Amino acid sequence: MRCVEALVIVFLAWGAVSTEVARAADPLASLKEFSEFKQTDLNRLLDGEILAERGTLMDFPNGISAQTCFAVVGSAEDVAKLLQVWDPSPHRELKVYAFHLFRNPCDIADFKSLSFKSSERPVRWLLDKTLASTENKSELNLSRDEAQALARCLKTSSESDKAAHCWTQLLLARASAFQRDGIGGSAFYEAAGETVSVAAQLRTMLGEQLEIAHEFLPVLKGSGLIESPNRAPLTPSCYWSFFEADHHATLSLGGIYFISVNDHFQVMDEEYYVCGNYYASAALYEIWPIQVGQRTGALVWRGDFFAAPTLSFTKGTERIAYGAIMLQEIKKEIRSFQDDVKAKR
Repeated sequence: MRCVEALVIVFLAWGAVSTEVARAADPLASLKEFSEFKQTDLNRLLDGEILAERGTLMDFPNGISAQTCFAVVGSAEDVAKLLQVWDPSPHRELKVYAFHLFRNPCDIADFKSLSFKSSERPVRWLLDKTLASTENKSELNLSRDEAQALARCLKTSSESDKAAHCWTQLLLARASAFQRDGIGGSAFYEAAGETVSVAAQLRTMLGEQLEIAHEFLPVLKGSGLIESPNRAPLTPSCYWSFFEADHHATLSLGGIYFISVNDHFQVMDEEYYVCGNYYASAALYEIWPIQVGQRTGALVWRGDFFAAPTLSFTKGTERIAYGAIMLQEIKKEIRSFQDDVKAKR
């Protein structure tokens, strides 16, 4: 634990004093500076190729990362803005049961479509774990106060779908705290016998990949993930999502940040609450305008960071296999996004 804390402290100190990112006029030159993609053919990317690399192994036992690079025909600004509001749920292959952007401030009506009335096994798993939660024990990512509130709600609720009613109360409280205080206001996970800070998990992973973190200083500072006295706060698009992860239904809350940086754009999709399987995730996007012959497009680099407790038990080939599966799922999501952009043209 002390190693993790030391990495966080070093990273925050570095982030606070760093100068703004130097910008290369050529997006390919910029890619070479911070990413794994040193040779990139824009024609092939515009034809649909997706470049993908597993991230380097981390000292942080809970962390894993991946990088992808792709292109979309259309303006970089339109692509960046669509990333803020994109709904993956129509794509059945992504196994997203529900996705909902909510207002600021959010209210209970934003969660009215949440339901556990499904015969699918992953949903049944989460329902069983929810109903098994007590004031002193839960296998879900909850604080002690949340575990107690959930247990009390399950005992007293008269709702026909009482699990959804009780989860709505919990998610609304977390989402309201995030909209008010940012990721620093997120309650720790405590109910599983250890204390986990989502902000610390994300900062530690980024602290192990300083070239990427330095490239994304504008959006990281604007989101508050890197603390900076000079940061201009960004207002995220906030959402909740209900999806299958590792054969288990999962509820999550996230915020999507957008910033214009000179002639291009940065986006960060930050999951600040996840009810199980993993603790948190962040997807970073850099989007540049490109022109290849007569084709106008957007070049997109994406970096994914996941923190999961099970990763601490994976070594060598097992972790490599985990990374390969992760890349397959990310590429599937990118294909779906590209299809939706194409359909809007």
